Amino acid sequence: MQGFSISCVFPANPEQTETHHVGSSVLVHCTKMVHHSDMNYSSLDRQPPERLVDHLSTAILVVNAGGELIWMNASAEILLGVSARQVLGLGMDVLWPQASELNMATREVAGGGQSMEFRALSLSVNASAEALSVDCVISAMPARGGTEQVVIEMQLSNRGRTLVRDADRNAQQHLAQRMVHNLAHELRNPLAGLRGAAQLLERKLSQRELKDYTRIIIGEADRLGALVSQLLGPQQAPRRTPVNLHRPLEHVRRLVAAEQADGIRIERDYDPSLPKVEVDADQLIQALLNLLRNACQALTDTPGARIRLRSRVAYNLVIGGISHRQCARISVIDNGPGIAPDLLERIFFPMVSGHPQRTGLGLSIARSLISANVGRLDCNSRAGRTEFFIDLPLDSHP
Repeated sequence: MQGFSISCVFPANPEQTETHHVGSSVLVHCTKMVHHSDMNYSSLDRQPPERLVDHLSTAILVVNAGGELIWMNASAEILLGVSARQVLGLGMDVLWPQASELNMATREVAGGGQSMEFRALSLSVNASAEALSVDCVISAMPARGGTEQVVIEMQLSNRGRTLVRDADRNAQQHLAQRMVHNLAHELRNPLAGLRGAAQLLERKLSQRELKDYTRIIIGEADRLGALVSQLLGPQQAPRRTPVNLHRPLEHVRRLVAAEQADGIRIERDYDPSLPKVEVDADQLIQALLNLLRNACQALTDTPGARIRLRSRVAYNLVIGGISHRQCARISVIDNGPGIAPDLLERIFFPMVSGHPQRTGLGLSIARSLISANVGRLDCNSRAGRTEFFIDLPLDSHP
């Protein structure tokens, strides 16, 4: 296996240089400086160079002069969603035929051209997966025998801005939820007093028509009490156990299919290799019910209405400020009219809804339930395709 060279310099003196081999011809030159005699480096963990490169968060791929992929680190496997065994030896035109600009640049750099850089390049190795937006740096590197090799460095585009945007949005939603939560607490006691007073008044009234008024008061107090309970959200801490996600998905699918009599087709697209996930099954079922019912309501006037339930493994996600290499992703996808862009930013806020006859609490409650299970609920929408997706970490130690 061919490769690339890395020089690691630790500033001090004097110098001592060690050469390590990765594969058959990769030279990794680590220039190590010996400090003053009172410094002790015996406790340093001297890992093999290939392990050090595998721990980089940047995806690194090495291509030979013939345009074939000859090496990739672990971050590249995770970013692209493939294993090295599947793709090593493949040409760039085979690996991602749609990325003609990247392939042309790789050949040009291999032929002695200058290093190149791309921003927000659309890339997909797996045709069934969504395309990634990546930033790339392509540079040439001489190897043994004078043969040019190409190093491609990749990172997700706008990762920093996306994290900041998500953090701001989550902070705003949390503030809105706290305000609504406090308001619900303030309403609960007066409603209980109103209901109790109406019951006492009903016992003292002898005229039937007057008792009808007190029953209306009691009924409205009960309705508002139920709304207040929804505003307060889940009151129980999640009991997380290993769960096969397809079981709650199937339970919710059957339940919603039985509720719908208007011909909405619910399709399944499951990944059978998905491992079990630590989650509270009951809370996940409630969140999925809210999402499916929301999708059904959005499809009321849509001809050929269709909902697709999909499960996949997602890679390199940040949830709650913590990076996860692998997550289970559950998607609820409908072919409805989509969500207006100005509403999309606020869709998970309490009391926000695109339909005047709905309370706007279902999505807020669903997100609270998923967040309580160390997950994330988000949405992408355009005309003809709206996707609500739940991400739950697969790694117990991110």
